[in-house]
Amino acid sequence: MLFLKPTNTLLESVIARYLPVADATGCFSALEGLSGTSFCVKTEQGRFNARKLPEQRLPGLSLHRYHKVLKQLPPGMAPRPYALAEGWLLSHWLEGAPWSGPLPATELARLLHLLHRQPLFGWRVRVAPLLSYYWQQSSPTRRTAYWLATLKHLLAMKEPRPLRLAPLHMDVHAGNIIQQTQGLGLIDWEYAGDGDIGLELATVLDCNTFADEDFLPRYAHFAHLELSELYRQIARWQPWVKLLVASWYECRWQQTNQPQFAALADKAWQEMRYQEKIWVR
Repeated sequence: MLFLKPTNTLLESVIARYLPVADATGCFSALEGLSGTSFCVKTEQGRFNARKLPEQRLPGLSLHRYHKVLKQLPPGMAPRPYALAEGWLLSHWLEGAPWSGPLPATELARLLHLLHRQPLFGWRVRVAPLLSYYWQQSSPTRRTAYWLATLKHLLAMKEPRPLRLAPLHMDVHAGNIIQQTQGLGLIDWEYAGDGDIGLELATVLDCNTFADEDFLPRYAHFAHLELSELYRQIARWQPWVKLLVASWYECRWQQTNQPQFAALADKAWQEMRYQEKIWVR
């Protein structure tokens, strides 16, 4: 829960050393999240986010990469980094409120287009290794012949050729969208990397509900792309995203034993079976 006082002497030491105006014994609180590795730090200089990576993390995740992302992105799009030290990343708090309800189509399309125009980060988002990793880390009792067949099918197909290579956020949902006075910003950039815009858009569409149907038309307009071309590229990524989501739930079920993840995984598998005639080639 938000603002429960955590016990973490290492974080207290980092705060005392790098944020000396803060009272390290009472100024930080745990943020909502599954890993329990992100904290809000209150100081006279303002609020900061303190983050470390969980012991059980995806291959390729790195605080050094996270720090580079925050340093590279323009102000307002992401939090500004403050310090990377002793296994912790300190960043300035992105002031504003998390978005609630259906996502704003035009505003989000404009934000993602701006992100996708930024210089590349320098490392690629690869979906195939993640799918294999999730399979390996899942519960053996949850693995099915359908899952294995779908995984083998996609790995044999190989990932779609990028329509446009760009820096991606890869975790866009309402909780990570911050409504600021000057516009929208994004938090939680640990999954960021370079990849196809079609992958990002397919993920956004699969995991969110929009206030209207203008998101893709608006994005295509901003990016000077044919809408039909964008639809085709998203369709190529759809099976990858569907399997990625279902596999992630399975992996989280194995790691946490929380029933909600098994239920979400079951729902994701049902959706895949329902849609497989559309997207499996």
